[in-house]
Amino acid sequence: MLAAVYLLSLALAGIAVVTVLLPNAPVMVRLAGGFIAGIVIAAWVTYVVALGLSPLTDESLLVGIIVSIVVSVAVLVAVVPRLRIADFRLRPLEIALIGLALIFSFWLMDQRLSVSDDAPGNPVVVSANTWGDTALHVSLARSFSQGDNYPTEYPFFANEPIRYHFGFDFFAGALEKGGFNVPMAFNLPGALGFAAMMMLLFALARLLFAGYGGGTKDPGSLRNFGVWTGLVAVVLLLTNSSFAFVRYFEQFDSVGEALKPAHWFEEHSTYLAVGPYDVGRGVDIITIFNTPNVYLTQTHLIIAMALVLFVAFGLVQPLREGVSIARGRGALLGVLFGLSFWLNGVLYVSAGVFFGVLLVVFAVTAAARHDDFARQLWVKTKEAAWFIVPGLALAIPQAIWLNGGIGTEGNVQTQIGYLVCSSPDASCWSNGGMDVLNAGHWWDFAEYWWLNLGLAIPLMVLAMIWGSNSDRKIFLAVMAVFVFGSTFQLSRDLGGHNHKIFNLWENLANPFVAFALVGLWNVSAQRVQLLGATIDGRVVRNVARFVVVPLVFLFLVLSGLLDFMTIKNDFKVEVFGNKQPAVEWIDENLPRDAVFLTAWGELFIAPNLAGRGVYLGYDPWVASAGYDAETRRQRTAEMYGAPDKATACRLLLQEEIDYVQIGPQERSSGRFPLDAALFERDFIAAGSVEQAGGFVTYYDVAASCGDSVSIAAAG
Repeated sequence: MLAAVYLLSLALAGIAVVTVLLPNAPVMVRLAGGFIAGIVIAAWVTYVVALGLSPLTDESLLVGIIVSIVVSVAVLVAVVPRLRIADFRLRPLEIALIGLALIFSFWLMDQRLSVSDDAPGNPVVVSANTWGDTALHVSLARSFSQGDNYPTEYPFFANEPIRYHFGFDFFAGALEKGGFNVPMAFNLPGALGFAAMMMLLFALARLLFAGYGGGTKDPGSLRNFGVWTGLVAVVLLLTNSSFAFVRYFEQFDSVGEALKPAHWFEEHSTYLAVGPYDVGRGVDIITIFNTPNVYLTQTHLIIAMALVLFVAFGLVQPLREGVSIARGRGALLGVLFGLSFWLNGVLYVSAGVFFGVLLVVFAVTAAARHDDFARQLWVKTKEAAWFIVPGLALAIPQAIWLNGGIGTEGNVQTQIGYLVCSSPDASCWSNGGMDVLNAGHWWDFAEYWWLNLGLAIPLMVLAMIWGSNSDRKIFLAVMAVFVFGSTFQLSRDLGGHNHKIFNLWENLANPFVAFALVGLWNVSAQRVQLLGATIDGRVVRNVARFVVVPLVFLFLVLSGLLDFMTIKNDFKVEVFGNKQPAVEWIDENLPRDAVFLTAWGELFIAPNLAGRGVYLGYDPWVASAGYDAETRRQRTAEMYGAPDKATACRLLLQEEIDYVQIGPQERSSGRFPLDAALFERDFIAAGSVEQAGGFVTYYDVAASCGDSVSIAAAG
């Protein structure tokens, strides 16, 4: 199968290149980072070829896949002779961790999107909690695999350049074009990417804190401190430390009733926290964005986050060791980071804040140790430039492209407090944001983060007390991400997009939280002086190990454990459902680049699912991307409710619409007047498809309005 060869070749090529340029990185880092690097580079090679050849052939994507495979093979031929088997030897613990990470990740991905073996026809099904976003990403992916989306447009707002980070969706579309079904196209790279996230976070935490604990003469001291810190950091990645679990216990009359397996293991199927959204119980102050749902709904965030963690490891390792960043390493990391903008622009910017502060802090402190400060700072600046220059040079054109130009408004604005003021219960809610001079607003700020982070907050403080100066410098860069996210809003949808800043911040902070927790376990057994009394150190240690640490750990993970029950018990919904006949008919009979007029406000629209563009789809997505949804809503109403054929044709031709869909969605929409009789009488039907709820008919604008071209031109 071509898709399997494509994925395997890019993974091997990426691993080979990373192994050559980061030879001293741990094997699991090179494996995980190499796979992600392969996706980033291969996706770009494929896209550039497909875009360039699209005017010449309908199979330009297929050609792009083949060219990418050839490039990957060429890289392997050039690089493999420089590799040794010893370069890939893993320790037993690493093998076990990779195996468990893969098992968990494949289970997680299968829970959200799969082929049902129980329903007739084996339909593609999706979990209810990820149903909405699936419409967006499947439609985008199929605009490449089934459609001809070059130059690339937003499928839900056709005839306008895209303003959305579509890189991974394009890659998933390429995998479907290569032979994978829809679930496999998303789940296989998603599972491997999520496992890569776990491996890279483990490696980063182990790198940061490997020097603690093992050197003490205390026989009860924990060995392999860095390993344990890494393992706890991975657990924190998978769970969340919020107090959302309290909501679960509030549903029952007693703790004993709440703990019955029938309730939490078999029945629990909704997320306990859904802020900043209102699902009938008011706007929740605890956010849903701390749950695994953000990764299940956004596979592109998995790949982008894994890439950022790989780049973070690649930069932190030499900085931590006090050595220069090799040019090849810096250039590779910069190129990968720069190319990643189209995966997720918000994450790119927030990661750029982390990397920028990290490099500046280490450069300034290193230069300050020398008499010739200015000269040493210049040396460090030139060293960092190998990362910074390609990282910016490759990303800036993408930022301009995917944001609709330099002058597009709404992409960056000041918003103090993030979602602190999103709940009406907050005193700053009516203000629309925090007033930094208002003490009550700071109380809202403290309450919001206490409820969302819980005991992770005091553990971060403890980590800074126990940590080294090097730890504090890295944590300063981590906190810069938090400050940035609490000050600025990237995009028009504060909740739907800016959460990625804080997802990154929490992932980078987790190693420090884990360090403090493992440090509590590893507390010394020496005698303690307290209020003039001497306490046996063994008592302190036993209290820490068997009371404090278990309780703190439980509070850190309990909400996340209940989230996994939500994922396990979530019911499934068909992706294509009753639209499957229309999707198949469109795919077989209508042009791949056709544009359709449909009812707006719908998530799953047959032409979108068939890879075609629609004039106006789900308008909240359209508005959040910065398009003028209101004008198209008005124009849609004018076209569907046109008083005569001449008016309808003039508008349809002006808006470059190829087909008009009239089916159950249009008849029941209620959002616009529909003169179905006009289209039935005066327009030529390209075809009609029977589906649940009634027939859907597609009217051919060109065939029906051929005599109206001059009218359209005049209008």
